[in-house]
Amino acid sequence: MSRITPFGAKLITEVIGCTEPNPAPVHDQRVYYYPEQYGYEKWNATSKFVRMRLNNGIVPLDSIRGGLCKGRSDGLCSLDNFVASQADAEELANYDYACFKNYTLVEPLNGHDYNGRIDESTPGVIVNPGRLDEWNV
Repeated sequence: MSRITPFGAKLITEVIGCTEPNPAPVHDQRVYYYPEQYGYEKWNATSKFVRMRLNNGIVPLDSIRGGLCKGRSDGLCSLDNFVASQADAEELANYDYACFKNYTLVEPLNGHDYNGRIDESTPGVIVNPGRLDEWNV
């Protein structure tokens, strides 16, 4: 049996060039467009932003750790702020523990946002002996 749980989602990270460092938010649907349609010219799009789409819906980035992406209602975050907010993401993810440690969440539907981080100090976690990658499944 696979150790990976597949899911049907499409997450796209877009890097968008704008002519202004703080463009006005646009809430109209602009799913399909060609670059010159809204006055975009590569040579003058010096301000770069990140936007994420999950199943074609805009993911709000204003809750990213550190508050570096707050203040925009259109899902854009300046590229510099986005990169800075992710500087310690690998360490915070605690990947080896989250994926391979044998633990149980006491109340998995308690509404607690673990923010991608789980370890022995996480409330409601019971650590069991062994690791999942040691099992012959």
